[in-house]
Amino acid sequence: VTAIVRSRKIFQRMKNFVIYRVACTEQLLFFFFISCIFYHPSQFNESWPQHFAIPVIALVTITILNDGTIISVAYDNVHASMQPEKWDLNILYIVSSAIGLTALASSVLLLSSALSSVDPTSTWSQLGLPAMSYGEIQTLIYLKISLSDYFSVFNSRTKGWFWSRAPSVILVGAFIIATGASTLLAVYWPFGNGMVGISWQLSGYCWLYVIIWAIIQDAGKVLTYSILQYVGWVESVEVINEKELKKYAESLGDIEVE
Repeated sequence: VTAIVRSRKIFQRMKNFVIYRVACTEQLLFFFFISCIFYHPSQFNESWPQHFAIPVIALVTITILNDGTIISVAYDNVHASMQPEKWDLNILYIVSSAIGLTALASSVLLLSSALSSVDPTSTWSQLGLPAMSYGEIQTLIYLKISLSDYFSVFNSRTKGWFWSRAPSVILVGAFIIATGASTLLAVYWPFGNGMVGISWQLSGYCWLYVIIWAIIQDAGKVLTYSILQYVGWVESVEVINEKELKKYAESLGDIEVE
């Protein structure tokens, strides 16, 4: 029985990993495709380049820190299903897209707002936010994408709201290290390549923005699962109560055989 429970928990972690990995990849690849093809910073400021881009070193740091967060998924708290697990890649891709494309939308929206920061009539300026240089915009987007990726791990690990099941200490620790490192890099950017460190105030606004959108991402995920259950593509399956199972196993051990 213990082997069955453990194997189903491993399978659940693998599904969470796939959802998280696909969601992060969708945000990264589609964002850089859209920003490179459809956004022209020179239209906002003649001294800015024709196409938006982020240096390779920034992408490398995102990937390295993201890998640490991914590894922590293997140690997350999960529940074993009452029924045998099985792969359904279509469902996993739909859920991943609900999370990843929502994060993508928030990144594109922030890029549009940041590029218009030089316009005193823009929404960015009306909110009292400072005008930004192109290097600062690059760093802001770097921080936003990094934080969105790391927050997505909480969206990916549950079918319900992300607070419905407590994460493991290892996963939380990996999240704190990754987000902390990304924030420090954004404020004290040491690698040059045109990027410029942003203020602590602006990084705080970015954190608030990402947290709000992380809740929106979770709402989209919950809605997606609800629709999939309604149309019969996903079943509502009970989970094994491991505490009760342990008590039952201990009670069997107390039985004396004559």
